[in-house]
Amino acid sequence: MSSRSSVDRSGAGPRRDRAVLIAARTARGFGAGTLSIVLALDLPRAGYSSLWVGLILGLALGGGSAWALAVPWLERRWRRRSVLLVGALALAAGGTLLWLDLANPWAVLVALLLGGIVTGGSDVGPLGVLEQAALTGTVSSSGRTRAFVWYNLLGYAGNAVGALFAGPISSLPLAAPGAFAPGVHDVALALYGLLGLALVPVYRSLSSDIDRDGRRERPTALSPQSRPVVFALAGLFAVDAFGGGLILNSLVVYYFSVRFGPPVGELDAIFFAANLAAALSLVLADPLARRFGLINTMVFTHIPSNVLLTLVAFSPTLGIAAVFWVGRATLSQMDVPTRQSYTQAVVPREDRAAAAGYTTAARSGQAFGGPVTGVFLAAGGPWLGAPFVVAGLVKIGYDLAVYARFRRLRPPEEGIVPGPDPVRPGPPR
Repeated sequence: MSSRSSVDRSGAGPRRDRAVLIAARTARGFGAGTLSIVLALDLPRAGYSSLWVGLILGLALGGGSAWALAVPWLERRWRRRSVLLVGALALAAGGTLLWLDLANPWAVLVALLLGGIVTGGSDVGPLGVLEQAALTGTVSSSGRTRAFVWYNLLGYAGNAVGALFAGPISSLPLAAPGAFAPGVHDVALALYGLLGLALVPVYRSLSSDIDRDGRRERPTALSPQSRPVVFALAGLFAVDAFGGGLILNSLVVYYFSVRFGPPVGELDAIFFAANLAAALSLVLADPLARRFGLINTMVFTHIPSNVLLTLVAFSPTLGIAAVFWVGRATLSQMDVPTRQSYTQAVVPREDRAAAAGYTTAARSGQAFGGPVTGVFLAAGGPWLGAPFVVAGLVKIGYDLAVYARFRRLRPPEEGIVPGPDPVRPGPPR
């Protein structure tokens, strides 16, 4: 198996699949970057209160996470490429529904439960789960973290460009659908739906090789030997996700608009800079992981970013808050490719999609953060900055817990330190 795998990995097929998966992530990042700006501004225009803005954004995360949890079950019945196509169509339907009738809570509910609405850098949803599992199969163990670095770097770059162009896209002239209720029909929402349709031929172009971890190779969703590690990771990721849910891009846009009242162009620039800084910082993730290990890189880049996060709450001006927010973004995302790489490395290959599904679904903890921030924003006054402080403290606690639990369980390329952890990584593809 190992000789054939090495030949397959060096061929054009895996390289092409890897490029397609990274391109899809980049395109989805662009759509999420645009949506994170316009949705935070469009929902109040459509008549929703601060509390409802938080609830709606939390529900978007909950819908995506529920579908992420369903991915292992779907993969045992359909080909991975088929599940990707269904996810792309769900994204298209969700964006279209939001464009047609954003003021209708029932239309918004259906759109969010479809699982394709992503409003920030966090890739919570079925498409990210499937792309990560497929991406792992296109590289060797030594190249896995680097592949995830480029996957996330270009995703965040897409997010940055989407945020930068949110204002110009939103102002494009496009006739509102007169057959539907009057209200907010932001063209950016329609383009988000079109993005889902554009992903259909992209996913169809993937080779059958990415189906190799599907139903033919995995009799159960997650093997008993992997469960302790995956469930422990999922529980910790849920804690981190709750902290992240308090400061989703859309909620921070709303906070900046309420606290400082900047024009849309300034918000575009701030979130472009933050997402670009996050993307560029990912270049350092692979060399740091090679030098210090995946767990050390995850933890010791994340802690200082969360200190900067808490400082946003005490910023007297938009300029100072923007500096802290961009500084936080520069450090906060280096744990993303390392976390994804680590999760895929410490389970056998037949458990990779399930591990990605469970750990991604665990990030539905973000769904509980949005409503909490909505309450703080509705309270106003000194409570406006509370989400940044709470998020920073929760995330620092998560970092310390990850280090305590997993510092002894290393991926194959780092070697295993003997200890109580019951799971040994399976052989690389």
